[in-house]
Amino acid sequence: MPVKVDTRRKGEVVVATITLESSPLNVLDLQMCRLFHETLQSIRDDDEARIVVIRGSGGEFCSGTDIAQHTPDQMPLLLPAFHDCLRLIYQLDAIVIAGIEGRCLGGGLELALACDRIVADQTSVLGLPEILLGCYPPAGIVQLLTRRCYGDAIRLVFSGQSASAVEFKQMGLIDVIASEGTLNTALDDEIEPYSSISPSILAITARQFHRLGRKTTNAELLEIERDYLLEILPHPDCTEGIKAFLEKRAPRWASRPGLVGPDDLAL
Repeated sequence: MPVKVDTRRKGEVVVATITLESSPLNVLDLQMCRLFHETLQSIRDDDEARIVVIRGSGGEFCSGTDIAQHTPDQMPLLLPAFHDCLRLIYQLDAIVIAGIEGRCLGGGLELALACDRIVADQTSVLGLPEILLGCYPPAGIVQLLTRRCYGDAIRLVFSGQSASAVEFKQMGLIDVIASEGTLNTALDDEIEPYSSISPSILAITARQFHRLGRKTTNAELLEIERDYLLEILPHPDCTEGIKAFLEKRAPRWASRPGLVGPDDLAL
């Protein structure tokens, strides 16, 4: 299965580990997003796990949504499906932890930022490269500003450059750095303090955190999702950026700056 779930008991609590298994980079296409959503919904409905760990297989976390599906006919389905997964994380009565190794890029980083805690191998690489493809990360913008790191958000989104886990720790965007090859141990250490807490109290407390999280992100995410589909997706530079990436060449951007549409002052 492209999305696997393992459950175990750690002290008083049940831990559910979700593993994305779409090698080699655990990319989230529309089918994967729907399976991931079903998995999250199943955990929500079971209402047993109080710790949820999200990981990727093959030494990689997730390199984001499928660029090949970034088309006018598929993206209006893929983007809301992916954002629905992020929203559903906020509905879990559990502490949600991202366990990162390898690449964590684009939608993969947005997925990690939707979690309550982020534990990353020190050799992992993180970034939001969407701008290099002629687009931007809708959820990433909302998440970074919600985390009160405006300057770092500007740098990450507008440069498209990736950075090391250590640099992300310095920005305050990663909670724990694991020495190379010790992610499993670091995740066990992260879970340990919660393992003796009442599962019911953990659920009630997580619900309060997530309720407030939904208040501060859902409205903004819906708005920026709509703007993305209306402004970015039909833009010629977005089409060119995606095409250039798939053809493994440098993009040829429009010869003049500005919008393309009724608000473009150059028209």
